[in-house]
Amino acid sequence: MSHALKITSTLTLLLALLGGCASTPEASPDTDADAKRFESAPNAAIIYLYRPLAPGGNAASTLWVDGRLIGETLSTTFFRVAVRPGRNRISASGSDAGRLEIDTQAAGIYFVETQVLGDAQGASTTFFRSVAPATGKAAILRCCNMLETWRPGQSRFNF
Repeated sequence: MSHALKITSTLTLLLALLGGCASTPEASPDTDADAKRFESAPNAAIIYLYRPLAPGGNAASTLWVDGRLIGETLSTTFFRVAVRPGRNRISASGSDAGRLEIDTQAAGIYFVETQVLGDAQGASTTFFRSVAPATGKAAILRCCNMLETWRPGQSRFNF
């Protein structure tokens, strides 16, 4: 095997391994249980972004709230995000046109259902919709595991 072919094969394998490891870390069972108590915060609004299992979309979608990277959502997962009260903008990365703006208040809890249409190989579109607290709580308890939000300096790779 030629030297160039060995290097190409090695790089291809390395990229495939790294691509398979990119993910948002799952929260610990204790953190997941705490989040599912749906408690408010006195000086912040809490937004639950959840994604139930739905046909038509198994692609990941990278979410942002007010310009802050939250993480990559997958089916049957959720995020609990503390935000400044006021007008908050939820969006997806890149060419994905998914966006939602909601008004929040301190100590308020808000639920946003996320649906992603598309597949992992092609383009996808993210849809957001605000839902009533009872609907959001029931869906999260029925379907979803919590993911940690990304923090500055956190590795995006889990090995």
